[in-house]
Amino acid sequence: MDRREEIQQILQFVAEHPESYASLAVCRRALDVGLERVTGQTLSMLAQYLEDAPDDEIDAFYSIVT
Repeated sequence: MDRREEIQQILQFVAEHPESYASLAVCRRALDVGLERVTGQTLSMLAQYLEDAPDDEIDAFYSIVT
């Protein structure tokens, strides 16, 4: 699977399951350790973050949500 597909799958999972531990783990690791919940703004920030994230980090996030 290529990078774009992995990013889309990550974002789709987080959007569909904002209250899951997996979504929270991805967002905390990417954005803020103290994040309490995933919101629409969090999802937008995550999308921006993932665009510049290294491939190994994308792979790690992908493995968390699959």
